[in-house]
Amino acid sequence: MLSLLVTAVPSLTAPECAAGFVEAQLNLRQFELYPTWFDDNSRLTLAQTGVYEGVDDIEEYVRYIFPGSPYFSVHGILRSEKTFLSFDEEKRSCMFLRMNHNRYQMSEMANNELWEAPALVKFEWHFDTQRVGRMDVYLGDRSYFERIDFVLNTPAINSFVCETLHDSCADVWAANNLTSLGECKAKLAALPVDEGEILYRDGNTQGCRWLHAVFASTNANHCAHLSFKPMADPRGRVKCQVSEQLQVSDLFSDDELSKYATFVAESGFEPDQHWRLSPCKTQADCPAAGDVEEHPTTVTGNSYKSNATCVFGAPTKRRLLFGPTPQAGVCVPA
Repeated sequence: MLSLLVTAVPSLTAPECAAGFVEAQLNLRQFELYPTWFDDNSRLTLAQTGVYEGVDDIEEYVRYIFPGSPYFSVHGILRSEKTFLSFDEEKRSCMFLRMNHNRYQMSEMANNELWEAPALVKFEWHFDTQRVGRMDVYLGDRSYFERIDFVLNTPAINSFVCETLHDSCADVWAANNLTSLGECKAKLAALPVDEGEILYRDGNTQGCRWLHAVFASTNANHCAHLSFKPMADPRGRVKCQVSEQLQVSDLFSDDELSKYATFVAESGFEPDQHWRLSPCKTQADCPAAGDVEEHPTTVTGNSYKSNATCVFGAPTKRRLLFGPTPQAGVCVPA
């Protein structure tokens, strides 16, 4: 008689799933450990910039906003809150929210701008593979992206895009019939910075090329994404031409966004102003070159690269920070 041995999959509880995520000690700054947290099925999505799949793409994208990026010198965290969200018994996965109050100092290329902004990340943790399945990111309302537009829209960054295209992407440069850096910069400046109500930057925009120039500067597979005419990369993808027009509602529920709104308010941001200049009452409140980058649990080894000055006589900036009745000054690049 032929017998069939069936091995039952052990049942899983929400606390067990959550414990797996906690024990993994996911730290987005530890790029060398990304293969232990992500795999080829992992996806990172931000509605405005699209979907990034697999360990390498996720690492490239996250590196963009951390020190070492051509644009960001400091990525401090002033406050962080983590929340267990849900458990899916059938998928054997659990969801978590992480909300941060960040402080950024931009590079010289972006005029050393100093500013703060909240961020929301949702993680889907697969217990059986011990890997992140999804990482969805929300950076707030359009005011955040208006701020990004302001700090990145500089002659130095536009030069960086075209110099990367010229120096690192010779085939793409030639295919676009470009004859000079000046011509390239003029073509770039003629494009919209972003598009749509929520300021998409995955279409035929300057913003898309600001992003992919960082990738292309170290990985030629992104060179096609800088092209002014449609061009497929080695994986057959065409980027920076037509926006996917992803919706925030496809990534986050109303309840999740409500939790985030509470965090934003508790962190001192206005409901419709998801960025601010760093407040100060005295010069000691502003970071100086050499000051340690803020982080609630980790010594990052990174520090501020330039000084900031506490300014009280800038009513427009104060209004953006505090509304009609400002109570303090703001830190601005020295």
